[in-house]
Amino acid sequence: MCGIVGIIGKDAARKVINSLKILEYRGYDSAGIAVMLNGRIEVRKAAGTIENLISRYPDILEMRGELSIGHTRWATHGKVSDSNAHPITDCSRRIAVVHNGTIDNYMEIRERLSAKHEFRTETDTEVIAHLIEEKLNRGLGRLEAFVSAISELRGEYAVACMFEGANELYLARNRIPLVIGVGEGENYCASDVIALLNLTNKFIYVNDGEFALITSKNIDVWRFEEGRLIPVEKRINLVDWSPSMTSKGKYEHFMLKEIFEQEDVVKRILMESRRYIKGALSILEETMKNGGRIIFLAAGTSYHASMVGKYLLNSLLGYPSEVSIASEFTRWNLRGLSEDDLVIAVSQSGETADVLMAVKSAKEKGAKILSFVNVPGSTLSRESDEVFFFSAGPEIGVAATKTYVAELVSFLLTFTELGKITGDPVYHVAEALPRLPSIVASCLESSNRIAKALSEAIKGENSIFFMGRGINYPTALEGALKMKEISYIHAEGFPAGEYKHGPLALISEGTYSIVIGSNDQEIRDLLLSNVNELKARGSKVISVETDEHLPSDIRIKVAENGLPEEVLPVVFVIPLQLLAYYTAVTLGRNPDKPRNLAKSVTVK
Repeated sequence: MCGIVGIIGKDAARKVINSLKILEYRGYDSAGIAVMLNGRIEVRKAAGTIENLISRYPDILEMRGELSIGHTRWATHGKVSDSNAHPITDCSRRIAVVHNGTIDNYMEIRERLSAKHEFRTETDTEVIAHLIEEKLNRGLGRLEAFVSAISELRGEYAVACMFEGANELYLARNRIPLVIGVGEGENYCASDVIALLNLTNKFIYVNDGEFALITSKNIDVWRFEEGRLIPVEKRINLVDWSPSMTSKGKYEHFMLKEIFEQEDVVKRILMESRRYIKGALSILEETMKNGGRIIFLAAGTSYHASMVGKYLLNSLLGYPSEVSIASEFTRWNLRGLSEDDLVIAVSQSGETADVLMAVKSAKEKGAKILSFVNVPGSTLSRESDEVFFFSAGPEIGVAATKTYVAELVSFLLTFTELGKITGDPVYHVAEALPRLPSIVASCLESSNRIAKALSEAIKGENSIFFMGRGINYPTALEGALKMKEISYIHAEGFPAGEYKHGPLALISEGTYSIVIGSNDQEIRDLLLSNVNELKARGSKVISVETDEHLPSDIRIKVAENGLPEEVLPVVFVIPLQLLAYYTAVTLGRNPDKPRNLAKSVTVK
């Protein structure tokens, strides 16, 4: 979950710092850079944010070396401290390393090297620097020492390394994202393409088990097999995201900007994503024709979107499917998986470790993979048989907002188009889709003011409860997730029918309950009973509805009455996103950088 940047070119340190600021969503426990100055490695690092690093070392932006590596840390091994910040150096400080991932056998290596090497940190990363140093001391050259050292590691890693006196950047990857940026007279590396959009739109994706050596003019990539390096031909990929996508513009936070981008995101999916839909439709049709299992696979917010996807596939096309949390998939869902089955893997980044591990296990059983993913060139997209890029653009706020809505709309579009092929045309949904951008825009406008006002009322709460039924039970889960992850108020989502089976014991006088409405008459009647039960116990009920059906204390009215039930999750989640955002801001939290969390969970 850490962020890595490496640059060989003019003014490298300043460029690394600027790129690290964009990558800070990947980790903001500490930050640091190493710069080659007059043939020697200079390291500047500190606990805290990048701004803290710059204020600690005012000279950092004026360091004029042409080789630099940098890092933003999300702590796994060792507490948050100056010493544990990256880059990490060897005994003589001739080698500097930055690393994302976890080394499983680091204690074994550390014990073996500790007699000869001075360990100064609590990190697993430090064994990499000392192991490379040990190989150099035995007479190996830089490349051979780097490859030999990395080959002894067990675990997952993306590593960038520099050596004193050499304007070269050494890279290795195993199950952790790493890309190479191609420039004019300079080259780059990073954990994510968005870190380098200000410098290039040309990228090479490093695969698992590959090594690379970068200079200002050349890029060489190898894989290590049977004790030797075998050159790998790599394709340069063009990414059409613009640098402006990584700025906050007029907004105070990325999260608010990304919430308000949802109108354009929905519009773009409906207008442009049809170029990706053909493969998705083909693999879905084949699976259904063969009677194969369909399993949605995801984590976090994408898991909630996948729950909606399951409802949609069943209600629109009458085809049963399953939803699995990625981290649990390999234990419970692999038995009986076959080549007739389809795994629908859903991920914003396409780099989530649990999802990738589950996809690998499913492929070993012969299952096909259809991925819904935001980032072009991501590992998940390269591991899939078919890909639907929902193209929401870079999402920098840690709390997923526009990508959740993008996933929902992508499912709606795909399954309505599939219905035309399978003979189940769902006209009521298909006719509503073209109106979705304007409906989302109206919802943003109407929800913004009331969400801001409500945040003042709920900011002092210890717990807030969300509930919904049917296709909007996942909406309740997502609303609760947004509230707790950025405001730090305890929040839980429940199926409304389950409140009487335990959660109702948590309701007392003044407790806030947020009820997600429905346009289905049967569900409405059931929700009416649930709300009355809550109010009878003193709960303050906030409802999200398209009309005035529920006897709530506070009503957030969104969209239009009569909107198809299947479309409601797209609009009902918006006021919940805004409510979480304004509550966090009212409490003085930074919604873009919630404590203990990072955007892309790339470690187990």
